[in-house]
Amino acid sequence: MNMSRRRYLPAALLIGALGLSGCTSTATGTDGDAGWATATSAENGGGLESLVRAAQEEGTLNVMGLYPDWANYGVLIEEFTATYGIEVDNDTSAGSSQDQVNAIKNRIGQSRSLDYLDTGVSFANSAAAEGLLAEYRPATVGDIDTTLTDAEGRWTNQYGGYVTIGCDSAVIAVCPTSFAELDDPQYAGKVALTGNPAQGESGFNAVWAAAMAMGGSLDDIQPGIDFMASLARNGILIPVEANAGTLETGETPIIINWDYLNLAVADDTAPAGVDFHVVIPSDGTMASYYAASINADAPHPAAARLWIEFMYSDEGQNILLNGYTRPVRFDALIESGAVDTGAADKLPAVATGFAFPSEDQRSAANVILAEKWDAAVAS
Repeated sequence: MNMSRRRYLPAALLIGALGLSGCTSTATGTDGDAGWATATSAENGGGLESLVRAAQEEGTLNVMGLYPDWANYGVLIEEFTATYGIEVDNDTSAGSSQDQVNAIKNRIGQSRSLDYLDTGVSFANSAAAEGLLAEYRPATVGDIDTTLTDAEGRWTNQYGGYVTIGCDSAVIAVCPTSFAELDDPQYAGKVALTGNPAQGESGFNAVWAAAMAMGGSLDDIQPGIDFMASLARNGILIPVEANAGTLETGETPIIINWDYLNLAVADDTAPAGVDFHVVIPSDGTMASYYAASINADAPHPAAARLWIEFMYSDEGQNILLNGYTRPVRFDALIESGAVDTGAADKLPAVATGFAFPSEDQRSAANVILAEKWDAAVAS
């Protein structure tokens, strides 16, 4: 493995413990296969074998927005089904963090409600505060720094990455390598985000990374809002949700998105002749994790918990790594020799000086963005 690429996420927030460990929750246990809706760990619910039996009896896992190329979820779903015979009902008609939270609010008591959520941390915190998420910790939680889990176990970070600028060099003569360079008439009508920043984590962090580039800070996202609004007014940033399709058609030759998503798009569009280069911007480097959680009203509570165990296993974490993400147990995989070195070596190098916000900073920035974004870009 090329260790010069080891600079993935802040050292203080990376995994410190090694090996597997069961949850030490003192919550009231459940009886064998019964009561998985309240089990706070596999051990607490009667053991992994009991969890597998109960999940297979349920037979289904309901999720939303786990697009095949997003963090390699397509493979993760395939392997989960192949291993346990559980069908995954993946609603890809929507999928932003807010969409998922809205779904569990609107489907309370319904069999079609979601079991598992993959959201930004700020959305997970909000949902937890409303009592919408179940307490559950995977068996490998001992490998995960406590700053990357909710204190009450209602969410756990599963993978992360960096905000990047992707550019089709077959269309753009000079690809931008910083946010400052985007503010140029040559990029008019060519720059796009992947969704509304007030509703999804990807756009939210793109604006925050821009804030870091424009003199803002982890406590001041306003410069990023102002900068993006200026790009919109000047016709540089267009109101199109960018994806592989819009890249192939030339509609969005420059896309600001997570490194793992832009890199997946590069793979997907290469056969169509797209030469998509992905860089971590030199002036606004932003790192973040996503949060995995279980709906407190999950219609398939055992399947939801088994999915969590699979995703945080060595196999699951390496599948996420193969999707260009930084799995939360990355250091533990390296230390134990279980890491897929080929996949690790494909991750882009990261310069020093990147930002990693605290949850208080993230929550405050999210409130400001939600209040000001739509008006700013419409002005």
